[in-house]
Parts: sequence; C-alpha cells; structure tokens
Amino acid sequence: MYKSMTTNLMVENVSRAAAFYQDILGFSVAVSVPGKNGGLQFAILVRDGLSLMMQERENFIEEYPVLKAEHVCPSVSLYIAVDNFDELYAQIRAVHPINTEMHTSFYGAREFAIADPDGYVLIFTEHKES
Repeated sequence: MYKSMTTNLMVENVSRAAAFYQDILGFSVAVSVPGKNGGLQFAILVRDGLSLMMQERENFIEEYPVLKAEHVCPSVSLYIAVDNFDELYAQIRAVHPINTEMHTSFYGAREFAIADPDGYVLIFTEHKES
C-alpha cells in the first residue's frame, strides 16, 4: 500500500537551507521551484539514495493553512544512519558547530548532532553490528 515517505521541512529561506545541505552535507538539488519574490519556494535535495524536501514557510502555510506559524518552530529531528561515522564527524566539525558531541547512546549507537539554519537537529548515527 505505502510506497515511500519523504520529509518536507518548513524553512524560512529555501536558498539558504539548500546551501547548508549542499555545502555542509554534500546534497545536490534535484528539483527546485522559484518563489514569487525571487529565490526558491521549494526544493528537493538528494544524496546517496536519501531525499529531503524543503518548502518556504509562507508558501507551505498557503498550501496547508493548518501549519500556520509566525516563524519556523522545528519539532522533529532527522536521524541519519551513516557508514563513515568518524570521517563524517571530522569533516563536519571542521566547518560547522557540533551541538551534541560524539557519544554512545543508551541504546548502544554512536551519535553526534548538529543544527541546520532553521534549527532542525540532524543526528548522525552509526550502529555497530554485534
């Protein structure tokens, strides 16, 4: 019945958010839609089989009024499993602040976290097979 699920983040500025995901995390813009006032109102970013949509706050609310908000208020985190954990940690740490340092979670996964320009928390994790 279900075929897929993709996160669509409400952001204040799609161009700024997309640049973060491109510059810091190596995503590429696969699809973009220009906004009314220049810039972008929507984009789909991809990397390694992952996809992430982002939509400008005003445009998102216009389409889905139930999402009305005066500003972006993140209430989800993105939990991203990786296979190059130590390398990725070093790469990101060199160019962007780490919000939660590398640690082992209570369920045994190694993790660290950063925040994107709109305050969404990205948790990177590595699960070691026993």
